[in-house]
Amino acid sequence: MNLKIYLAVALFAAVTPAVSAQTKTAESPIKIACNNLQKKGDQLLIDATVKVQTSLLESKSAIELTPVVEGANQKEGLPSILINGKNSQKVYDRKKALGNLNEPARYKVIDASKQSEVTIPYTMSIPWEAWMKGGKLTIAQDICGCCKKEPMEPMLVGAIKAAPESRYEVQPHYAFITPKAETEKHRAEVGTAYLIFPVDKIVIHPDLYNNASELAKINNTINTVVNDKNVKVQGVQLKGFASPESPYKHNTYLADGRVKALKEYVRKQHEFKDSFYTISSEPEDWAGFKAQAEVDNNIPSKDKVMEIINSSDEPDQKEAKLKAMPEAYKYVLTKIFPSLRRSEYRVDYVVREFSVEEGREIIKTNPKQLSLSEMFAVANSYDTKSAEYKNVFATAVKMFPNDPVANLNSAILALREKDLDSAAQYLEKAGNSPEAVHARGIWNMLKGNLTQAKTYLEQAEAAGVKEATANLKELAKKEADNAIFDSFK
Repeated sequence: MNLKIYLAVALFAAVTPAVSAQTKTAESPIKIACNNLQKKGDQLLIDATVKVQTSLLESKSAIELTPVVEGANQKEGLPSILINGKNSQKVYDRKKALGNLNEPARYKVIDASKQSEVTIPYTMSIPWEAWMKGGKLTIAQDICGCCKKEPMEPMLVGAIKAAPESRYEVQPHYAFITPKAETEKHRAEVGTAYLIFPVDKIVIHPDLYNNASELAKINNTINTVVNDKNVKVQGVQLKGFASPESPYKHNTYLADGRVKALKEYVRKQHEFKDSFYTISSEPEDWAGFKAQAEVDNNIPSKDKVMEIINSSDEPDQKEAKLKAMPEAYKYVLTKIFPSLRRSEYRVDYVVREFSVEEGREIIKTNPKQLSLSEMFAVANSYDTKSAEYKNVFATAVKMFPNDPVANLNSAILALREKDLDSAAQYLEKAGNSPEAVHARGIWNMLKGNLTQAKTYLEQAEAAGVKEATANLKELAKKEADNAIFDSFK
């Protein structure tokens, strides 16, 4: 052997440039650290540090270190480092001067006699090829001396790092809210009837114009509720409205008298006691007038009409000002006022409780009779991936469109389906419960807004939502994955 000691393999872990770890024996004169070995765009970046104790090399000896990129079925050698002892360097220089040096291009040639230890930064980039993926970088060692070339075991530099084929997809943990049960399920059926009365009269004529069908609407609504075995009728409310023409006092008489006439008519059709009815009236429906006028751009002198409607004048004063505008008054008298003369009715009732099995049928035929808690129980009786499960949540938010719990649970279902647009709409009405804050954290996490997601999830965790802890771990995985991908850009 031409070395004073046995050359042992020095293995260095492939780590980031800032941190290096190594495994070596005390006798090893060669140490290699991998600073970076990864695919970057269409290049393979190589950054390693080679340290050699040249004092251990005899004068007539040389060490050749050749980095080799190794794939599963292919290898590629890179420019080597040649470290010459004193005499070997003289021979090398003489051949070079005479033009007799027949060897491949070297990365570096070092005269070992000039220093006891040498540190060589080995950095380069080579075109990336598909076979390199999953490969490694080794350094082949050849020891030359006395005209002999003695190969040694190759030294591992590190594994090649390449961007994963796909990004990490977070696996959120969801927190539904079980709705509170209703103490009593109060419901109501409502409608509007447009009855025609003779001018200045308060007597109902069922055969006048379309009165028969309008009265039938009221009776049919009441009968539907009365004949439903699942409900108990609580009362009937009737309210009469008049339009703004004629003096206010006269309209008060008409609105009040006509709603009383309607009550008597309905009372004769059903066996309810008198106290079962609640009646009220509104002599002139200026609010309804305003609502229709705002959306009707055909009203002559509309701005002036709106100014009169919105003024603080007494009703009769407003009417007088409108009449002073003949064209506008004629328009509203024929196009808007008729729809203001109406009767609104409401049938209040209480619904009994249902079992889950009953609820499965009721939700198909009359979902209004179910409470949110009953719907939630029905949903959970189905497989969470089934169409029935999803349909129950869709029905719940349709029946209770402004309920925070219904919107939150529908948002969570949309998040599970990765329907982020629908989830965002539901979350707008989901309130600010810890679970709603948690769901907004999930939405932002799926959307890629990781900083905002972390804020929401930490708030939810502090508020006691246990699923938030698991989602913060998912968020950390996603942040780490993003860092890996960004490092290969």
